[in-house]
This record gives sequence, structure tokens and C-alpha cells, in this order.
Amino acid sequence: MRTDVEAGYIHLPRVPAWQYGKMGPWGRRAKRGLDFVLALIGLILLSPLFAIVAVLIKLDSPGPVFFRQRRVGLGGELFRIFKFRTMVQGAYQMGSRLTVKRDPRITRLGKFLRWSKIDELPQLINVLKGDMSFVGPRPEDPYFVQFYRGEQIQVLSVPPGIFGPSQIHGRDEADEYPDGLKDTEAYYLEHILPAKLQRDLEYIRNATFWSELKFLLGGVWATIRGAIRARYLWERRRRIALLGADIACAVGAYLLALLIRFDWHIPPAEYVGQTLMLIAILRPATAVYFGVYQSVLRYFGVWDFIALFKAVSTSSLLIAGLTYFLGMQSHPRSVFVIDWALVLLAWGGLRLGIRTYLRTSLRRRRQRMHALIVGTGLGGEQMCRAMLEEPVAAYVPVGFVDETPERWGARIHGVKILGGMAELPLALAAKKVEAVFVCLSDVSEEIAREAVEVCGRANVPVRIVPALNQLLQPHGGATRRTSQVSSAS
Repeated sequence: MRTDVEAGYIHLPRVPAWQYGKMGPWGRRAKRGLDFVLALIGLILLSPLFAIVAVLIKLDSPGPVFFRQRRVGLGGELFRIFKFRTMVQGAYQMGSRLTVKRDPRITRLGKFLRWSKIDELPQLINVLKGDMSFVGPRPEDPYFVQFYRGEQIQVLSVPPGIFGPSQIHGRDEADEYPDGLKDTEAYYLEHILPAKLQRDLEYIRNATFWSELKFLLGGVWATIRGAIRARYLWERRRRIALLGADIACAVGAYLLALLIRFDWHIPPAEYVGQTLMLIAILRPATAVYFGVYQSVLRYFGVWDFIALFKAVSTSSLLIAGLTYFLGMQSHPRSVFVIDWALVLLAWGGLRLGIRTYLRTSLRRRRQRMHALIVGTGLGGEQMCRAMLEEPVAAYVPVGFVDETPERWGARIHGVKILGGMAELPLALAAKKVEAVFVCLSDVSEEIAREAVEVCGRANVPVRIVPALNQLLQPHGGATRRTSQVSSAS
């Protein structure tokens, strides 16, 4: 067997349509009529959602709105399936035909579209054209159809469907792949495809028009249930809790903004309740889009705050715009400005509080050795931050020494810059320093050698910290420089 893409069909043993199973001519006509009517109604009702998703896809990543790929349909004929694009352009030229959890080819918006199953909605076009049905075996890639053997070929005797038996019975293929799997196609052919085909054949043997209706309702329920799986929710319980806290903060911030604007009373206006509904929907939606809940709170920093700023600002503009266009022109615009500032403060403060708690609660309660850092540039700042934030760090910074007079007396992360090299001997004694870290990225070789010599006379251990920018060079410049400083001691 081989795929003949140019000819538009696949070479397989001939598979007569509808010759396998119980469904008779009347049932097939009723099934097709129901498919056509429901697909037409669905496309009409969902057309606004299609337009919104199309715009979002274009804004999210370059490439077409729809993903169109060949699939094997009724009798072995090929057709092009429609889906909303959820991966980067040219994804299937980059590797496996299959996608698994955490596939890096999936776009930011694509993750949401896949989770919500919105990416599958354009298949209504295929149902309307007659390429697919609502219920039936999922359409397969021609490459994998070539591996069908014996009775498995009969899966092609009925139209493929949006809802397949495996989905209806609660099986999600992405969850069946082990973590760290390298050859997904081999695993699919050996472990997943045979079991899936067996379920498809069982469905075809017993399919009637009335069982199709039962499967259709089961497919809708399985899609809803799949988006809110207990295991999925449990694995993301902390993110969901944070999202709930964010919604509560957003509602509270809006009410506080109204109190500030109207001299500490909330006006009995109809727009208050309507605006609260918009806030409860748009604030978390934009936060999810900008990846606010993907940050590791223990390391919440500038880039995470930038994502937070984008989410809050975008949602504020959307809320203000919608209240105007939805007939709430009497809503004071100043409330949205106050609300924006309060939400930004509340969400940022919440995350900083969680970050502080996580860092302090994980630190071991034991005596830590006093360390002094030579250098106040990027290397010294990173070293100081690592000592302060790393729970298992054996050192605590008690001061800096640097040859930049403008910085003397200033503080980095609350740690004081004690002075220059002239103050180093006194600092070692006064601060009871038990180790000195010399950051080569921040000081010259002469200063580094002097620090090593002073610490040697005071019998204080010295650790040379390579310059990160030199360490990343292909010729190992930092290694040579570290060796030169060490040999001088």
C-alpha cells in the first residue's frame, strides 16, 4: 500500500461503503440529513465566533487561519480536513505528524483552542460538504492508514466523524503518550492505533440511526467533560486558585474605584452589574492569553510583571470600549483609570507576596556563614540575589566591596556597599566574614589579585566567580582569566 497524494486517492484494497455493520439505507439517509441540518445551523450560529478566532489567530502568529491537511475518508478517498490552526506555520515539516502534550510547535493561542476544542469547529464545513459526519471514526492521516491490516480496513467503510468512539469513551490520545517519549509515531502505531481501531470496529458493527443520536449527545458531553477533567484541574489547582484570587481582586478593585469616584458610595446604576460581568470575563481571559498564569511565582520578576501589565492594560481598554459601544455611555471614564491602577497594584502585590512567602518558607532554619562580595556589577548583583533567595544556600551576604566611589554607601538588595579595596581588611574583621566571592565580570584582574592577597593574609577563603559573558564565549575566556587570578594567589 502507498499514498498517491498527486492522484488524490490512496491505494488500498477496495472498501465498499456501508457494507460493514447494521445501518440500512433509511438510517444512512436520515444520518446524512441530520448532519447537513445541524452543520448548517452550527455554522450560522458560530459565524461570529469564527470571525473572532480568525482575528486572534492572525494576531497571535503568522500563517493561515485554517489548518488543512489530507485525511482518508469514506471508501479510502482523500479529502482535506478543516481546523483552526493551532501550531506554527510549517509545523509538520519540522518533525512528527503527531502532537503530544507540551509540543513546542503549538502556539500560545493554540493551547487554548485545543483545550476548549474550538479548533475542531471548522470541521462543520467538512460535515456540510459530506466529507465527514458528526459521529464516526476519527479521520486518519494517509501515512498511518497504510498500516491497517485485515478487518481494520473496514473502518473506512463509513464516513469519518467529528466525535469518535475513543473520544466518547473518555480517551484523550495526548494523555496516552508517556512523558519523554522520542518516537511518537512508532508508539502510536504499536500501542494506540490498534486499540483505537478495535473500538471503531465495535462501534461500526452496532451502529444504527438511534445509536448515532446517543453517540452525538455523548460526544458533546465528552467534549465538555474533557475540558474540565478532574486530573487536569488537580494538576493546575494552584493556577486555578490564583485565577480565582485575581477575579476577586478585579471585582474588588472596580468596586473600590467606584467608591473613590462617587465619594464612598456605589451608585445604583444599571451599568455597575453589567461592567462587573465584563470584568469577570475579560480580566482572566486576557491574563490567560498573555501567559500570566504560566510564570513560576517563586521567580516572579520584571518580565512577568510586563506580561501582567499587558493583560491589565488590554482588558481595561476592552472593558472601557465595550461599555461605551454597549450603550453605557454614562459610565465615568475616570473609574476605568482608577480601576486599572488598582488592579495592577493588587495583582502585582499578590504575586510579590506569594513570591516572598515561598522564598522565606523554603529556607532552612540554620546558621549561615557570612560572605562578602567583591564587585557590584551584574555578577555581584546575581551572586547576592542567589544567596538571599536560594533556600539551601550556605552563605548570607553581609556587604559589598567595589572600586566605584559613586556606589559607596548604597545598597543592593538591602546589602550595603562598604567601600573600596582599602576597606576590605577592616570589613573582613568587622563583619566576621567567612568567605569572599570575587566576581570577575565586575572588577579588573588587578583588583581580583589584590582581593585574593588580602584574604590570604586574613586567612579567609576566596571563591572566584567567572564572568558569565565570558563563560558564554566559545573560546572559554573566563576559564583562562580565572586560572590567571588563581595562579597569582
